Amino acid sequence: MSPAPVRVLLVDDDEDDFIITRDLIAEIGRSRYRLDWISDYATALATLQRQEHDVCLLDYRLGEKTGLDLICQTRRLPLCPPMILLTGRGDQELDLEAMKAGAADYLVKGQCSARHLDRAMRYAIEHKRAEESLRRERDLILRIMGTSPVGIVVADRTGRITFANHCAEAALGLTKEAVEQRICSVLDWSVADDEGRPLEVRPRPLQQLLAHGRPVLDVCHTMELAGGRRLVLSTNATPLFDAAGKNDGMVVTVEDITGRLALEAQLRQSQKMEVVGQLAAGVAHDINNILTIIQGHTGLLLQGAPANSPAVKSLQQIDAASDRAASFVRHLLMFSRKQAVQTRVLDVNEVMRNLQSMLPQLLGEQINLEFHCPPDLPLVAADATMTEQIVMNLAVNARDAMPGGGTLSVETSAVEIPIALARQNPDARAGRFICLTVRDTGCGMERRVMKRIFEPFFTTKEVGKGTGLGLSTVYGIVRQHLGWIEVESELGLGSTFKVFLPAVEAGEVDAPVPRTAKPEVVGGGTETILVVEDEVSLLKVLSRLLERCYYRVLVATSATEALRVWEEQRGQIDLLLTDVVMPGRMTGNELVNELKRRKPALKVIVTSGYSLEFIGRDFFHPDASFLPKPYQPQTVAQLVRKTLDEPVRTVSAVGARPAPAIKTHRPVATPKLIAQSASPKPKSRPASATRT
Repeated sequence: MSPAPVRVLLVDDDEDDFIITRDLIAEIGRSRYRLDWISDYATALATLQRQEHDVCLLDYRLGEKTGLDLICQTRRLPLCPPMILLTGRGDQELDLEAMKAGAADYLVKGQCSARHLDRAMRYAIEHKRAEESLRRERDLILRIMGTSPVGIVVADRTGRITFANHCAEAALGLTKEAVEQRICSVLDWSVADDEGRPLEVRPRPLQQLLAHGRPVLDVCHTMELAGGRRLVLSTNATPLFDAAGKNDGMVVTVEDITGRLALEAQLRQSQKMEVVGQLAAGVAHDINNILTIIQGHTGLLLQGAPANSPAVKSLQQIDAASDRAASFVRHLLMFSRKQAVQTRVLDVNEVMRNLQSMLPQLLGEQINLEFHCPPDLPLVAADATMTEQIVMNLAVNARDAMPGGGTLSVETSAVEIPIALARQNPDARAGRFICLTVRDTGCGMERRVMKRIFEPFFTTKEVGKGTGLGLSTVYGIVRQHLGWIEVESELGLGSTFKVFLPAVEAGEVDAPVPRTAKPEVVGGGTETILVVEDEVSLLKVLSRLLERCYYRVLVATSATEALRVWEEQRGQIDLLLTDVVMPGRMTGNELVNELKRRKPALKVIVTSGYSLEFIGRDFFHPDASFLPKPYQPQTVAQLVRKTLDEPVRTVSAVGARPAPAIKTHRPVATPKLIAQSASPKPKSRPASATRT
């Protein structure tokens, strides 16, 4: 099948010229070309606007107008055919004028043969097609670059930016005027490390690219914006070469990774704090075991020592020191979010009002204290004591940052965190929150210090002037309340801590029933108790303590040994007191479940150096009571007697498991244990085995 003929439009007001052109085309071959003739300007313009022809031959003279006028009027048509100007005389100036107007070629009538005409039309059509193909490719490239989610800039051989797509303009803060004036240079960017900190690198990678043509792959750069804000850019660059193969500039892709690096840093910090929290909880567990031994032996010695004995004061100091150490452990558990929280719906402003009278005494006269607490603040579900501790710890930290005095501002506000803002912080969430802001005018902090301020035992104070647990305690409390902390600080400009706590509606959280500090009368008994504890020293303390209360005590250092003792006693055991974490294949919880299966009426107390919240309430049998370590001897005696005297709760159906209601025992008073005499244990519970 032969190709379709090329459609040629002749615009000429002279019929003789039409005949000459027709004959020339006939000489070339009618099958190759199809000629249409138009003799006036207006009809020619209308015909060209229909864009039906492949090439146009037009006379220079067209009545009152010229062929150049027609070229100028039609060259902006999207598919305008190439124009070849015909004239009766050769004129170099006219030739140049025709080329400037957009003519594809210039032919002189009378000097044009069929071969010349054929070549001119073919070249004009091919050139037009090449131009159109190039235009389409450029348009495609511009559209790709314009819609690319990655910023793209083009720089010349001096590094000046000559082009920037929309994404690059937005990321780099460029304007079209700045790009057109070439006042921005990629060579002003500094090389940065993986965390966005500027590095001194000479020569810089983009300079090496211009000098040696080496591509730049995945290099971080920083760029200073107006106002001092710094961008961190992930860049890739490739050189541009001119026709001679010389380096003529570069194409650079840029991606603003400032926010991503900040999120990654926050995530790493959050993960590190989580690991430190787990470590703190594990350390607290081991220390609690040791403190329980110390407090147990101290309590036993105090019971047997005469009131005026010189050893009593030493024993009391040991007891007080162990209590202080236990307080440190509680701080560690609070940091690791493993401390029990008594949550109720409260007004943060009410907590602030309570602190207004306390903080001035804590901070001293040199600190100017300001409170800004607007009314009608939403409520939060929080532990009131822990909320006070947040502010007090932050206030003490601010006081120490202002040794020469200053201003401490405490402010509360209601904020709505949108999803976009929440994505900028891995700890944050979208929703309605209360923002508690504590701002000081102190010395501020360096960046390296800010990264570590919430770590336990980290402090910049002199030795002996700080434990390093204040801010870590704040961190743990806030996280345990499902909130987060944001810190802003600069050297010499003070620090601002913003604590975000989720807002709730009244009634969403039930207030706990307050415990009354009513002393209880607790005595011993003749029941049989199986004590399971892998810490041998602690096992001995518990045995001595319970034996002094006249109980029959059986001991085991593992769950396997406990089962053996159970078999030997044929289940004649009234109470099981077991640690949770046990060596071997069977845990304390599994031991409880196994013995409760064998004897549903068995009373159970589980104890651990971990908190109940850390281990999980679902871990325990619903009938078990929980005794946290460390504990005083009288606390054990109190809970043992209370557990033995309580009726056993039963599960209504086989396989059914009620909601766990673990009984956590905390002493409401500090009663004394019964005095131990040298007489043998009575067979029945004595009436004198009481305390007041």
